[in-house]
Amino acid sequence: MKLLVRADASVEIGMGHRVRCQALIFAFQELGWQCQFVVDRRYQPFAAPDDYFIDDETEFFSAAEQADVVVLDHYGYHADLIAQLYSHQSNLLVLDDMNDRGEFPTKWLLNPLQQAYSKHVECPLTGSRYALLRPTFRQQNDSHASPEHLLITLGGTDPLALTLPILKTLLASNFPTKYIQVLLGANAKHGDQVVQFCLENNIAFEQGLADVRPLMKQAKMAISAAGGTLFELACMGVPTVFAQVADNQTRSLEQHVPLGWCRSVRFDNTPEGSRQARIAQLVEEVRCRWADNEWQQEAKKIAHSLVDGDGANRVARTINSYFAVP
Repeated sequence: MKLLVRADASVEIGMGHRVRCQALIFAFQELGWQCQFVVDRRYQPFAAPDDYFIDDETEFFSAAEQADVVVLDHYGYHADLIAQLYSHQSNLLVLDDMNDRGEFPTKWLLNPLQQAYSKHVECPLTGSRYALLRPTFRQQNDSHASPEHLLITLGGTDPLALTLPILKTLLASNFPTKYIQVLLGANAKHGDQVVQFCLENNIAFEQGLADVRPLMKQAKMAISAAGGTLFELACMGVPTVFAQVADNQTRSLEQHVPLGWCRSVRFDNTPEGSRQARIAQLVEEVRCRWADNEWQQEAKKIAHSLVDGDGANRVARTINSYFAVP
């Protein structure tokens, strides 16, 4: 059985699409499927050598006809283009976040938020039990004996370059550097400046780490972008103050902040010259929550209850069963 996954990654797009689709690919491969990414050639530096590179979407449509299932995780596809893809391959799984693309046909639709879709979606897979996490998160979520770190992770590319000004503001507020743990993506914007700042101030950092779970286990709290990492942090039970860096993170935060395990500060709609005020707000939120042990304990319980790390397996098993011989 052959699975094609259409997803791109770049500094502007971020790495989240590719990361969550990779989790899905792992699950399908365990069931014996042959899987491959389909990537726009413009984004080859963020792809893998064995990806299938295309110069336009018509090439993808042709390839889709030869696959058994196509996965689409691409914000450039609105309802009309999704319908066009569906006409070439009806065994289509669309990954969605915002539910703002209009009505479109698809066999399966995955959204880790609770959303209602039209009758044109044959099999909606919605809610946090379908969150696509990497295989390492399937392990038992044993807590670190005494987590004491503030984990700072602004996504694979940190598109708004927030890590460095957040670090500077934390230090200016006299937050102890011994508790700070920075996690940078391999393609983080201004990553070299962040590394230099960490070295100069004796701040622990990791960059391009394949397995982030050990750092999350040691985190008492986190400052994070609100993409796929939101579900990883929930799975690990880490109370978090989220920095919203993209519009597509709006629905996630609208659903998760009221649950009580996280807080958020929005940056994607803030002019660059005004971001420092938001950074100061975020740091003040962290400092207040850092000392609130009662909130932290309740937040951990709530977060743990939301995501169990088996979402990719659930999706793969659901689709695989569709092809099972009666």
